[in-house]
Amino acid sequence: MTNVDGNILAIGARIRMALSRLSLTEKTIAEWLITKGNVKEETSIKEVAAAMNVSEPLIVKVAKKLEYQGFRELRTALVAYFSALPFDQEFEISEVDNLEIVLDKVFNTSIQSLKEAKSVAKPSVISHAAALIGQANHVVILGVGGSASVCRDFEHKLLRIGILGHSYSDYHLMLMVCCQLEENDVVIVISQSGDTVELLKSIEIAKENKAKIICITNDDASPLSQASDLSIFSPAYDGPLIGQNAVARIVQLNLLDTLFIAIIIQDYRGTKTKLDRSIQVVKPLHGKNS
Repeated sequence: MTNVDGNILAIGARIRMALSRLSLTEKTIAEWLITKGNVKEETSIKEVAAAMNVSEPLIVKVAKKLEYQGFRELRTALVAYFSALPFDQEFEISEVDNLEIVLDKVFNTSIQSLKEAKSVAKPSVISHAAALIGQANHVVILGVGGSASVCRDFEHKLLRIGILGHSYSDYHLMLMVCCQLEENDVVIVISQSGDTVELLKSIEIAKENKAKIICITNDDASPLSQASDLSIFSPAYDGPLIGQNAVARIVQLNLLDTLFIAIIIQDYRGTKTKLDRSIQVVKPLHGKNS
């Protein structure tokens, strides 16, 4: 993908990242606008207002909240975004789809979300996060629900290179570990919504102890992102069947893989030695053909 295509794909990613700034009605309008097929070059603001049963000034307000000067500029951006998408219609699964179509939709949704996440990823932020983790005295990884499995995966990755981090999903344990952290410690928080109360309370305590907070989340305006020292964003398509969280986990895992490699390359020889040591110690357990 070219850089131009990447910038175009960032249009959709940034709109999804901004949805929490909107009221429920505004969010409904934005989600309708970003659905391919609803907005074309010739679509007028009057047609959008009629389709959504809202006023024209409200559509202009939504455009401005999405950081466009007005509807025309937003429409131009959306048309460019839609032209860069590798599909003709949205991916949501219907009751008439056969398994071949389901397979295509599930994989295409994940592929598209990965491309959009890459378009808004900032290497400088990931590099900074890698440096903080590599230099930390303690690394704590927090996540609940579906994010908890992603946390455990990253804990395992860090262990392979000699970083003895630990993941927590139990609220009591999160509070207890955060109250013990100090200035040179790092908390990694994974939350797609960015507004999980248990996580917010935990990092509040960690920040009081001057620990650094790194988050992976969908929303740059979320309380979690606003409270973090560094934010890595995982914008993902949301639908009633495929679901945002399922796609988000795939995006989060890829971002964490990138962060893991960033940690390695900061001290390639040292971390490579530890990685080899971890591989060798468990190799006999895998059998001759493993």
